[in-house]
Amino acid sequence: MLTTVTGLIIRTADIKESDRLVTIFSEETGVITAIAKGARSIKSRQMSATLQFCYGRYVLYQKNDYYWIKEAELLESFFDIRKRLEGLALASYLCEILSDVTVSEADKALLRLSLNSLYAIAKGEIPLRKIKAVFELRAAAILGFSPDVLACRECEKKDGDFYLDVMDGSLICADCRAEGEMAFDPREDDGHERHLLCILPEGAKIAVGYTIYSPLERIYAFRITDEDMHFFCAAAEHYLLNHLERSFKTLDFYKEVEPK
Repeated sequence: MLTTVTGLIIRTADIKESDRLVTIFSEETGVITAIAKGARSIKSRQMSATLQFCYGRYVLYQKNDYYWIKEAELLESFFDIRKRLEGLALASYLCEILSDVTVSEADKALLRLSLNSLYAIAKGEIPLRKIKAVFELRAAAILGFSPDVLACRECEKKDGDFYLDVMDGSLICADCRAEGEMAFDPREDDGHERHLLCILPEGAKIAVGYTIYSPLERIYAFRITDEDMHFFCAAAEHYLLNHLERSFKTLDFYKEVEPK
């Protein structure tokens, strides 16, 4: 019996002499792992369609409890991701997140966000740190732990400077929390704090709300100052990592090569 899936290659591994093991995040089944026989050979028709970051259509069959790729049609390679080391590092980080959080059920919103993000990296017109933060926050929302960023949880104030309570997923305005109290300091964080607050000036707070609630096709269409971008990016990263309760080696590498 043949199964056809359309999806993104989020992970690959070389096996045997010329075979390739691929993990596909598909529209139909969620994550599925399959073997592409001989795909590492330059003569293979499956070679270009089974590389990491490729989006394609794959015809699978089962044999000995494994899925095997019978046919592979490349729909988008996102080849230009590889032109910049920092772009390649960011794409690898996003795919490692997907490998960690995706399950057997399809999630078209998460797949679409991933494709939009890879396209933006390849295109090179949007700052990488913006792409990263937008992905982290919107992925968190799609996965079911979206923060409530409409108003202060204590007084319902909507304007001004705020703190994002990472583990509670809520906002506290500066008036309800003495400035600087429990504020997040990356030099002191050990990755296990359960009550950390990230500073969110008004511009960063607006960007967080826009990222969570905007249509995916317009998700990058907001302006933000460099100063607010700093707080926006810090909040996005720490919100996702603390809810996933882990970090990623690819994130460490991205931070080594990202533009300063």
